[in-house]
Amino acid sequence: MEKQIPTKNFEKLEGYAHLLRDIKSILQAGLSNAYKAVDNIKVRAYWQVGERIVREELQHKDRAGYGKKIIPLLAPEIGMDEQTLHHIIRFYRKYPIFSAVRRELSWTHYRILLYIENKEKRLFYEDQSIINRWSTRELEKRIRKKEFERARKSGEVAVQLPKQLPSPEDVFKESYDWDFLELEKNHSERELEKAVLGNVGRALLEFGNGFAFMGSQVKILIAGQYRKIDLVFYHRLLKCIVLVELKIGNFRREFVAQMNQYLTYIREHDKVEGEREPIGLIICREKNEEEVHYALGKLRQEIFVAEYKTQLPTEEEIKTKLKKLC
Repeated sequence: MEKQIPTKNFEKLEGYAHLLRDIKSILQAGLSNAYKAVDNIKVRAYWQVGERIVREELQHKDRAGYGKKIIPLLAPEIGMDEQTLHHIIRFYRKYPIFSAVRRELSWTHYRILLYIENKEKRLFYEDQSIINRWSTRELEKRIRKKEFERARKSGEVAVQLPKQLPSPEDVFKESYDWDFLELEKNHSERELEKAVLGNVGRALLEFGNGFAFMGSQVKILIAGQYRKIDLVFYHRLLKCIVLVELKIGNFRREFVAQMNQYLTYIREHDKVEGEREPIGLIICREKNEEEVHYALGKLRQEIFVAEYKTQLPTEEEIKTKLKKLC
């Protein structure tokens, strides 16, 4: 049996008190960071839920009151109350570009901030909450005391609005839901592409804000042979050409070499002055994160990899995932 050392003996060990203090500090910081990470995941998930609901509303804008009807239906199905869903939708409408969402702020902070109509005022309280590490209770108190109005009047604080342009990480998704394509299970790449083109309006909604369709099967001449790029878009906010390659199988490292070749050609022949470098998006059936990580290497800012789904998760899968976030 392992010999137990009396706790009081530890106090006599040289440097033990300092060691204990440091370890407690590390653990407290780690726990704090873990809580922040969980809240960041919740904020991102809620933003995505809001974006998806608003996108659905836009698809049915010809049906009066569609948005009001889906909230009472959705809430019990996903285990949320209607008020939370209304908060989530309002959150997306106030922050339609995810890069404007501050990682330092919790969902509880945003639930307060999203009801400040004045954009300049809202940004002031965002900045002050981060700089001064205000709790949500402190934030509410500062708003009640009209700190923004007093700061503006005294001229002590200059508030500047950011341009709020997105970064590529905020534009490209991890997964695209193409359940509307109605494809057979064993479809070909050509069938996938034709289905996307046949529903280009809905596909653009799924890609997100800012995408403009430029062409399909776009020919480029390399080493005397024509290569064809599946889809070409222009992103108005990123200000760059986006090349999309559709793959029906699992991700393979060869896809990266192919896309890098296409990007190099577009960069040298089609990029105009003032544009950002072109970006590649590989959309495949499935991907392994570790395989993608090592295949991309230093190309992670130029090439993005996502999955596509032609069937939505089951009702039980959605409930399980959302309950973990609530």
